[in-house]
Amino acid sequence: MLGPVMAALDKVEFDGAAVGDALSEVRREEMSVHPGVRRYAEHATRMYLENCSHEDEELRPVQESWIVQRVLPSVVWELYAWGRRYEAPDGGLREFRFLRLGPARERSPAEIAIAAFVAAFGTPAAWPKPWSEPFQPSGRAGAKRVRVLEVGLVDGSVKLFLDATADDVEAYFAEHGRGRIGQIATGEEVVPGFGCATCKRIAVCHGPVRVPGLLGVESGQGPLRTISVSGLRYYRTCPAQAYLRTVHLPRAYEYSAEAEMGQAVHAWLEKVHQRHQGGCGTEMMPRPGEDWSAGEWRVRSEFADLGARMLAHHVKVCPFQEAPDIDSVRLEPRLTVFDTTARAVVVAKPDLVYREEGRWVWRELKTTRKPRRHLLDPLEEFPQLALGVAMLAAGVLGPSGAGRVELEILRPSGAEIVLIDPNDPERVTTARRVLREWAGPWRADSSFEARPSQNCRWCPVSRWCPSYPGHHPEQKDDEENGAVTRTPAES
Repeated sequence: MLGPVMAALDKVEFDGAAVGDALSEVRREEMSVHPGVRRYAEHATRMYLENCSHEDEELRPVQESWIVQRVLPSVVWELYAWGRRYEAPDGGLREFRFLRLGPARERSPAEIAIAAFVAAFGTPAAWPKPWSEPFQPSGRAGAKRVRVLEVGLVDGSVKLFLDATADDVEAYFAEHGRGRIGQIATGEEVVPGFGCATCKRIAVCHGPVRVPGLLGVESGQGPLRTISVSGLRYYRTCPAQAYLRTVHLPRAYEYSAEAEMGQAVHAWLEKVHQRHQGGCGTEMMPRPGEDWSAGEWRVRSEFADLGARMLAHHVKVCPFQEAPDIDSVRLEPRLTVFDTTARAVVVAKPDLVYREEGRWVWRELKTTRKPRRHLLDPLEEFPQLALGVAMLAAGVLGPSGAGRVELEILRPSGAEIVLIDPNDPERVTTARRVLREWAGPWRADSSFEARPSQNCRWCPVSRWCPSYPGHHPEQKDDEENGAVTRTPAES
């Protein structure tokens, strides 16, 4: 999503265009870009230019990439970094800037080392056309001094990572970067997930499990997409919100106190199950009446007490309590399936999967203060259960047979387990129908238009949505509408 921002900055820095003219030109050229992305790009461009000028130093923008290249008889090795580049007129100082959609934050030492190394020792080269061709470096190579920093485009924040001589950069790269380059070049580890849809090797990669027809969509038009059940929920609320989340635009804080409590309950159980797989005991749970935390989540007062009571009830339904033969326990695993019919990468993250007496069990956890009710089919009410049934029926977890899908419901007053049999043809048929009803409209949509409603009041990406009915695009009326307006989350 940084493409429109980079295009506007190029027009300002290399063509001498005024900011307004550059943004207007990019708008004309990027008519297919979602309106919310265009709004963000305009904001980000202005933030960058307002906060990243170097009036005290004469740094000129550099259009070419800095390339460190090694040509061997059978292969060409090339190292470069993606971002904005600047240098002093005499070439003695080079500055590399990472860009981040949200506020500036930390980068890994390996990322910093690679960026610094190509700035210190790289040679300018234009982007090759076609991409399959090697770079053609030419001109002055390297610099005596290098700076590496990051610019947060949502707020113009700037974080300096490194300011060093070329000799110091070489030593830093030897310690933090060279080994990582070797791992990338020779590594064979496959980590499927949300990045699969944009990977050029998806057609031949063995990482995502292939399940044609998982979503029940007959054919997928357009580019390959990635989706999860959460994404489909967002889509049902508002297609624009779903899309702007998918492209990782900065979000306002979106968790209520009750939602934070639910996250804390999940995190507490994950921690306990990692340490003890012999069953949970009441002594492992927080005490009612006291504040407590789990992971990044902290709950206080009323919600701390509610969460503690829910966790106490989990002890009675813990899957490891007096369990028979259990193995292959995986806590919140990320499961990635490639539905080649729908042209969609489906990512699921069940709360817990394990094998019981050789058969797979898929468990989801829900916390609620609502009283017990049996009005809806659980597959209809919780599409993540439908996805679990379809995946188990398709053998996504492996050659062992499908055991069951479980829904654990924790209330302050007690716990409940709902069981679904993925070997029952009727249940599998219902699960596939549910997935088709949820995924069909999403797969067929190509515009992701906004659906203004009362949900706009608490939509975390409404800041970027031109359809947001607020008083000002940069402001929510939190007193009148009850929206939460806080610093956007890092992206």
